[in-house]
Amino acid sequence: MNGTKISGIGTYIHSVVSNNDYINIFGKKARFIDKKIPHKTRYSAINILDGSVEIRNSEMAYHASIEAMEMAKVKNDEIDMIIYSTSTPDYILPPNYVILQEKLGIKKCMGIDIRSGCSGFGNAIITAKQYIATGMAKKILVVGADLTSSRLSFLFKNLKEFPLKALYNLMLFGDAAGAVVVEKSEIDNFFGTIMGSSRPNSPFGSLIEVGGSVNPYPNGNFKNEDIPIHQNALATEQLIPGVMIEAVEEFLGKSNSKIEDFNYYILPIDSPRMASKVIEYFNLDSDKIISVGAEGGSLVNAAVPLALKKAYDLGKLKKGNKIMIYAAENTRWQYAVMGYNCNF
Repeated sequence: MNGTKISGIGTYIHSVVSNNDYINIFGKKARFIDKKIPHKTRYSAINILDGSVEIRNSEMAYHASIEAMEMAKVKNDEIDMIIYSTSTPDYILPPNYVILQEKLGIKKCMGIDIRSGCSGFGNAIITAKQYIATGMAKKILVVGADLTSSRLSFLFKNLKEFPLKALYNLMLFGDAAGAVVVEKSEIDNFFGTIMGSSRPNSPFGSLIEVGGSVNPYPNGNFKNEDIPIHQNALATEQLIPGVMIEAVEEFLGKSNSKIEDFNYYILPIDSPRMASKVIEYFNLDSDKIISVGAEGGSLVNAAVPLALKKAYDLGKLKKGNKIMIYAAENTRWQYAVMGYNCNF
């Protein structure tokens, strides 16, 4: 079985907007939401004055991919597979990976899209590891990108009647893209990889109901505020900490590791209340947790790669360090966890 390593990391952030920017536009509604969400800025791919989309999901992914490939010193014709995880693709069809393939000028490669929420990028890395381990690929571009804001653009036609629930989601979620190059290595830098879904009978934590085959567009059966995304905050607060704790314990058992064995934790948790439960349970040093949620908002598939890049920029991924990478989502309580022996 071939070993695997990360050889390049890239990110793309189009613009940064503050909660005060929203307060200046939406007034009391935004001021109320500002007190409810854990971050004061977010990354945005739209013009928040009129809702117009300034850059596409695949375009953000292109910029992140170029940066990752340059860091890895990999040319486009060396990429033999693209794994693209997103919950907000450019189109239902074709898959986003072929759009990115065209932008990168890759004449031929394998590829798949993973349609998932926050755990998707973790699943994508584990999938890439398996393709390389079995010899089906040597250098894989793994992308995590989401552009949630554009789903709310149609509501900007009347700012005074912008629904509170929709504005909450607009201010909560961020837009960004991240990419890593995963390639064949003499040793396997990844260890203890697990992924799964542990609450199939529990209610959805997040749900994009409109746009699929059950409720196709156009659809008048939903309020405007429920069309972009529906969130069950109560279920999320109740279930996510337990899912995270169980997944980490499963990972520690499989990898024969202790929580204190790791120098740092890539652990995107947006809610301080949920984070505190996990931190207290494992007695984690919060200074060792690396996330970009405080700057970018809830970044869905981009959360993990942007946190990885932040860790790299801070010198946390130097050779000899051991990190835990955790990705989880509340759509139906999926998770992916892995250990990584740093090689930079």
